[in-house]
Amino acid sequence: MTVRFSTRAPNSDYLGFAASPEAIVAAAQKAEEVGFDAIFVNDHIIVGDDDRSAPWTNVYDPFVAMSFMAGHTTRIGVGVSVLIMPYRNPIATAKALATLDVMSGGRLTVGVGAGWNEAEFAALRVPFHRRGAQTDEYLRLWQACWAPGRVSFAGKLFAFSDMHVSPKPQQQPHPPIWIGGASDAALRRAARFAAVWQPTPLPIGQLVERQAALRKSCEDIGRAPIPTRMSFRVEFSTITGNMPPAGKERPAGHGKPREVAEDMLRYREAAGLDAFQINFHGNRSLDDLLHSMECFMDEVAPAVSGRA
Repeated sequence: MTVRFSTRAPNSDYLGFAASPEAIVAAAQKAEEVGFDAIFVNDHIIVGDDDRSAPWTNVYDPFVAMSFMAGHTTRIGVGVSVLIMPYRNPIATAKALATLDVMSGGRLTVGVGAGWNEAEFAALRVPFHRRGAQTDEYLRLWQACWAPGRVSFAGKLFAFSDMHVSPKPQQQPHPPIWIGGASDAALRRAARFAAVWQPTPLPIGQLVERQAALRKSCEDIGRAPIPTRMSFRVEFSTITGNMPPAGKERPAGHGKPREVAEDMLRYREAAGLDAFQINFHGNRSLDDLLHSMECFMDEVAPAVSGRA
Protein backbone atom coordinates (compact mmCIF):
# COMPACT_ATOMS: atom_id res chain seq x y z
CA MET A 1 0.00 0.00 0.00
CA THR A 2 1.28 3.44 -0.92
CA VAL A 3 1.56 5.72 2.09
CA ARG A 4 1.11 9.45 1.55
CA PHE A 5 3.10 12.15 3.29
CA SER A 6 2.46 15.87 3.66
CA THR A 7 4.65 18.40 5.42
CA ARG A 8 4.80 21.90 6.82
CA ALA A 9 6.24 25.14 5.41
CA PRO A 10 8.23 27.62 7.53
CA ASN A 11 5.65 30.42 7.54
CA SER A 12 6.46 30.81 11.25
CA ASP A 13 9.54 30.36 13.42
CA TYR A 14 7.96 27.15 14.75
CA LEU A 15 10.30 24.89 12.77
CA GLY A 16 13.44 26.25 14.44
CA PHE A 17 14.62 29.15 12.29
CA ALA A 18 13.28 32.50 11.11
CA ALA A 19 10.38 32.39 8.68
CA SER A 20 10.78 34.25 5.40
CA PRO A 21 9.17 34.43 1.96
CA GLU A 22 12.23 32.76 0.44
CA ALA A 23 12.05 29.88 2.93
CA ILE A 24 8.33 29.36 2.34
CA VAL A 25 8.81 29.12 -1.43
CA ALA A 26 11.94 26.97 -1.21
CA ALA A 27 10.23 24.50 1.13
CA ALA A 28 7.15 24.26 -1.10
CA GLN A 29 9.24 23.67 -4.21
CA LYS A 30 11.42 21.08 -2.46
CA ALA A 31 8.34 19.29 -1.10
CA GLU A 32 6.91 19.11 -4.62
CA GLU A 33 10.23 17.95 -6.06
CA VAL A 34 10.76 15.06 -3.64
CA GLY A 35 7.17 13.78 -3.62
CA PHE A 36 5.19 15.11 -0.66
CA ASP A 37 1.51 15.29 -1.61
CA ALA A 38 0.79 18.59 0.17
CA ILE A 39 2.43 21.35 2.18
CA PHE A 40 0.75 23.29 4.97
CA VAL A 41 1.13 26.58 6.81
CA ASN A 42 0.24 27.57 10.38
CA ASP A 43 -2.13 30.22 11.70
CA HIS A 44 -1.75 32.70 14.54
CA ILE A 45 -2.43 36.45 14.45
CA ILE A 46 -1.35 38.05 17.74
CA VAL A 47 0.27 36.28 20.69
CA GLY A 48 1.89 37.08 24.01
CA ASP A 49 5.25 36.29 25.62
CA ASP A 50 4.34 33.04 27.37
CA ASP A 51 6.41 29.95 26.62
CA ARG A 52 3.68 28.17 24.67
CA SER A 53 3.24 31.18 22.39
CA ALA A 54 6.97 31.66 21.77
CA PRO A 55 7.08 29.76 18.43
CA TRP A 56 4.20 31.87 17.11
CA THR A 57 5.49 35.43 17.57
CA ASN A 58 6.40 35.64 13.86
CA VAL A 59 3.76 34.07 11.61
CA TYR A 60 3.21 34.98 7.97
CA ASP A 61 -0.50 35.24 7.15
CA PRO A 62 -1.72 31.79 6.04
CA PHE A 63 -3.89 33.01 3.16
CA VAL A 64 -1.09 35.04 1.62
CA ALA A 65 1.45 32.27 2.25
CA MET A 66 -0.78 29.60 0.66
CA SER A 67 -1.33 31.79 -2.39
CA PHE A 68 2.41 32.44 -2.63
CA MET A 69 3.19 28.70 -2.48
CA ALA A 70 0.52 27.87 -5.05
CA GLY A 71 1.93 30.48 -7.41
CA HIS A 72 5.43 28.99 -7.17
CA THR A 73 4.42 25.32 -7.64
CA THR A 74 2.32 23.37 -10.12
CA ARG A 75 1.22 20.04 -8.62
CA ILE A 76 1.58 19.83 -4.86
CA GLY A 77 -1.43 20.45 -2.66
CA VAL A 78 -1.39 23.56 -0.48
CA GLY A 79 -3.23 24.05 2.78
CA VAL A 80 -3.44 25.43 6.28
CA SER A 81 -3.18 23.28 9.38
CA VAL A 82 -4.91 24.55 11.22
CA LEU A 83 -6.93 27.67 10.51
CA ILE A 84 -8.31 28.97 13.79
CA MET A 85 -11.95 29.27 12.83
CA PRO A 86 -13.35 31.86 15.27
CA TYR A 87 -10.75 34.54 14.43
CA ARG A 88 -12.20 35.64 11.07
CA ASN A 89 -15.50 36.45 9.42
CA PRO A 90 -16.60 33.08 8.02
CA ILE A 91 -18.23 34.46 4.87
CA ALA A 92 -15.11 36.38 3.86
CA THR A 93 -13.01 33.34 4.76
CA ALA A 94 -15.18 31.01 2.66
CA LYS A 95 -14.81 33.36 -0.31
CA ALA A 96 -11.03 33.64 0.11
CA LEU A 97 -10.63 29.86 0.32
CA ALA A 98 -12.85 29.26 -2.71
CA THR A 99 -10.83 31.81 -4.66
CA LEU A 100 -7.59 30.12 -3.66
CA ASP A 101 -8.94 26.71 -4.65
CA VAL A 102 -9.90 27.98 -8.11
CA MET A 103 -6.67 29.89 -8.68
CA SER A 104 -4.52 26.94 -7.57
CA GLY A 105 -6.31 24.54 -9.89
CA GLY A 106 -8.12 22.68 -7.12
CA ARG A 107 -5.13 22.05 -4.86
CA LEU A 108 -6.46 23.38 -1.55
CA THR A 109 -6.93 21.48 1.72
CA VAL A 110 -8.29 23.28 4.79
CA GLY A 111 -7.39 22.08 8.26
CA VAL A 112 -9.47 23.75 10.96
CA GLY A 113 -9.41 24.07 14.72
CA ALA A 114 -11.30 25.89 17.45
CA GLY A 115 -8.17 27.47 18.97
CA TRP A 116 -6.45 27.35 22.36
CA ASN A 117 -4.73 30.69 23.02
CA GLU A 118 -7.05 32.58 25.36
CA ALA A 119 -4.95 35.77 25.24
CA GLU A 120 -5.12 35.77 21.45
CA PHE A 121 -8.91 35.46 21.58
CA ALA A 122 -9.05 38.38 24.03
CA ALA A 123 -6.85 40.59 21.85
CA LEU A 124 -9.05 39.86 18.84
CA ARG A 125 -12.21 40.44 20.91
CA VAL A 126 -13.52 36.96 20.17
CA PRO A 127 -15.27 35.11 23.02
CA PHE A 128 -13.05 32.21 24.06
CA HIS A 129 -15.86 30.26 25.73
CA ARG A 130 -17.90 30.25 22.51
CA ARG A 131 -15.17 28.95 20.21
CA GLY A 132 -16.56 25.42 19.80
CA ALA A 133 -20.06 26.55 18.89
CA GLN A 134 -18.63 29.20 16.56
CA THR A 135 -16.46 26.65 14.80
CA ASP A 136 -19.41 24.34 14.19
CA GLU A 137 -21.61 27.12 12.84
CA TYR A 138 -18.82 28.52 10.68
CA LEU A 139 -18.24 25.10 9.12
CA ARG A 140 -21.92 24.85 8.22
CA LEU A 141 -21.76 28.36 6.80
CA TRP A 142 -18.74 27.47 4.66
CA GLN A 143 -20.61 24.52 3.23
CA ALA A 144 -23.56 26.76 2.38
CA CYS A 145 -21.34 29.36 0.71
CA TRP A 146 -19.55 26.71 -1.33
CA ALA A 147 -22.70 24.97 -2.61
CA PRO A 148 -23.91 25.78 -6.14
CA GLY A 149 -26.30 28.66 -6.67
CA ARG A 150 -27.50 31.37 -4.35
CA VAL A 151 -26.87 31.04 -0.63
CA SER A 152 -29.27 31.00 2.31
CA PHE A 153 -28.28 30.32 5.89
CA ALA A 154 -29.95 30.40 9.29
CA GLY A 155 -27.73 30.13 12.35
CA LYS A 156 -27.37 31.71 15.77
CA LEU A 157 -24.58 34.04 14.65
CA PHE A 158 -25.32 34.53 10.94
CA ALA A 159 -28.55 34.52 8.96
CA PHE A 160 -29.32 35.62 5.40
CA SER A 161 -31.22 34.37 2.39
CA ASP A 162 -30.92 34.25 -1.38
CA MET A 163 -27.47 35.87 -1.61
CA HIS A 164 -24.60 35.49 -4.07
CA VAL A 165 -21.22 34.21 -2.81
CA SER A 166 -18.87 33.38 -5.67
CA PRO A 167 -16.61 32.01 -6.99
CA LYS A 168 -17.40 28.49 -5.90
CA PRO A 169 -14.47 26.15 -5.19
CA GLN A 170 -13.10 24.10 -8.05
CA GLN A 171 -13.24 21.00 -5.87
CA GLN A 172 -16.83 19.96 -5.31
CA PRO A 173 -18.67 19.79 -3.07
CA HIS A 174 -15.77 21.69 -1.47
CA PRO A 175 -12.03 21.43 -0.66
CA PRO A 176 -11.16 18.64 1.78
CA ILE A 177 -11.58 19.68 5.41
CA TRP A 178 -9.21 18.20 7.99
CA ILE A 179 -10.08 18.47 11.67
CA GLY A 180 -7.77 17.71 14.57
CA GLY A 181 -8.19 17.50 18.31
CA ALA A 182 -8.73 14.39 20.39
CA SER A 183 -11.51 15.45 22.75
CA ASP A 184 -14.95 13.92 22.40
CA ALA A 185 -16.27 17.23 21.04
CA ALA A 186 -13.47 17.40 18.45
CA LEU A 187 -14.20 13.85 17.33
CA ARG A 188 -17.90 14.61 16.93
CA ARG A 189 -16.94 17.66 14.84
CA ALA A 190 -14.60 15.56 12.70
CA ALA A 191 -17.28 12.91 12.19
CA ARG A 192 -19.73 15.54 11.01
CA PHE A 193 -17.55 17.75 8.83
CA ALA A 194 -14.12 16.28 8.07
CA ALA A 195 -12.71 14.27 5.21
CA VAL A 196 -9.73 13.41 7.43
CA TRP A 197 -9.04 13.39 11.17
CA GLN A 198 -5.63 14.96 11.79
CA PRO A 199 -4.63 14.63 15.44
CA THR A 200 -1.48 16.06 16.94
CA PRO A 201 1.14 13.43 17.87
CA LEU A 202 -0.35 10.90 20.29
CA PRO A 203 1.05 7.78 21.96
CA ILE A 204 0.03 4.68 20.01
CA GLY A 205 -2.38 3.40 22.64
CA GLN A 206 -4.17 6.73 22.93
CA LEU A 207 -4.34 7.10 19.15
CA VAL A 208 -5.98 3.69 18.74
CA GLU A 209 -8.48 4.42 21.53
CA ARG A 210 -9.40 7.78 20.00
CA GLN A 211 -9.80 6.17 16.56
CA ALA A 212 -12.35 3.81 18.10
CA ALA A 213 -14.20 6.79 19.59
CA LEU A 214 -14.13 8.51 16.19
CA ARG A 215 -15.59 5.44 14.50
CA LYS A 216 -18.39 5.47 17.09
CA SER A 217 -19.04 9.17 16.41
CA CYS A 218 -19.27 8.43 12.68
CA GLU A 219 -21.55 5.46 13.32
CA ASP A 220 -23.84 7.60 15.48
CA ILE A 221 -24.61 9.89 12.52
CA GLY A 222 -24.73 7.13 9.91
CA ARG A 223 -21.42 7.97 8.29
CA ALA A 224 -18.64 5.63 7.20
CA PRO A 225 -15.43 5.95 9.24
CA ILE A 226 -13.04 8.68 8.07
CA PRO A 227 -9.28 8.14 7.69
CA THR A 228 -6.58 9.40 10.05
CA ARG A 229 -3.52 11.42 9.02
CA MET A 230 -1.62 11.92 12.26
CA SER A 231 0.90 14.71 12.67
CA PHE A 232 4.28 13.08 13.26
CA ARG A 233 7.26 14.99 14.60
CA VAL A 234 10.54 14.05 12.88
CA GLU A 235 14.03 15.12 13.90
CA PHE A 236 17.00 13.49 12.20
CA SER A 237 19.86 13.52 14.67
CA THR A 238 22.18 12.92 11.72
CA ILE A 239 21.18 16.33 10.31
CA THR A 240 20.41 18.49 13.35
CA GLY A 241 23.19 17.11 15.54
CA ASN A 242 20.73 16.91 18.44
CA MET A 243 21.02 13.45 19.93
CA PRO A 244 18.10 11.92 21.87
CA PRO A 245 18.45 12.40 25.65
CA ALA A 246 20.98 9.97 27.12
CA GLY A 247 19.62 7.45 29.59
CA LYS A 248 16.01 8.06 28.58
CA GLU A 249 13.70 6.39 26.13
CA ARG A 250 14.24 7.78 22.65
CA PRO A 251 11.28 9.97 21.62
CA ALA A 252 9.38 8.58 18.64
CA GLY A 253 10.53 10.26 15.44
CA HIS A 254 13.87 11.47 16.85
CA GLY A 255 16.94 9.60 15.69
CA LYS A 256 18.54 8.13 12.62
CA PRO A 257 16.44 7.60 9.47
CA ARG A 258 16.18 3.86 10.13
CA GLU A 259 14.91 4.50 13.66
CA VAL A 260 12.35 7.04 12.44
CA ALA A 261 11.08 4.54 9.86
CA GLU A 262 10.72 1.86 12.55
CA ASP A 263 8.75 4.28 14.74
CA MET A 264 6.39 5.13 11.90
CA LEU A 265 5.89 1.48 10.99
CA ARG A 266 4.77 0.77 14.54
CA TYR A 267 2.15 3.50 14.23
CA ARG A 268 1.11 2.32 10.80
CA GLU A 269 0.64 -1.27 11.91
CA ALA A 270 -1.13 -0.47 15.19
CA ALA A 271 -3.45 2.24 13.87
CA GLY A 272 -3.80 1.29 10.20
CA LEU A 273 -2.37 4.60 9.00
CA ASP A 274 -1.83 5.18 5.29
CA ALA A 275 -0.96 8.88 5.57
CA PHE A 276 1.16 11.09 7.83
CA GLN A 277 1.64 14.84 8.27
CA ILE A 278 5.40 15.22 8.80
CA ASN A 279 6.61 18.12 10.94
CA PHE A 280 10.39 18.49 10.80
CA HIS A 281 11.91 19.84 14.01
CA GLY A 282 15.37 20.69 15.33
CA ASN A 283 16.61 22.24 12.10
CA ARG A 284 18.58 25.44 12.57
CA SER A 285 18.40 26.66 8.98
CA LEU A 286 16.47 26.37 5.75
CA ASP A 287 19.24 24.17 4.33
CA ASP A 288 18.77 21.74 7.22
CA LEU A 289 15.02 21.62 6.58
CA LEU A 290 15.47 20.95 2.87
CA HIS A 291 18.03 18.25 3.67
CA SER A 292 15.58 16.68 6.13
CA MET A 293 12.87 16.62 3.44
CA GLU A 294 15.19 14.85 1.01
CA CYS A 295 16.41 12.41 3.65
CA PHE A 296 12.87 11.53 4.67
CA MET A 297 11.64 10.80 1.14
CA ASP A 298 14.83 8.95 0.17
CA GLU A 299 15.36 6.83 3.29
CA VAL A 300 12.20 6.78 5.43
CA ALA A 301 9.21 6.93 3.08
CA PRO A 302 10.16 3.81 1.08
CA ALA A 303 10.55 1.77 4.27
CA VAL A 304 7.24 2.98 5.70
CA SER A 305 5.47 2.30 2.39
CA GLY A 306 7.02 -1.15 2.03
CA ARG A 307 9.00 -0.12 -1.04
CA ALA A 308 12.48 -0.33 0.50
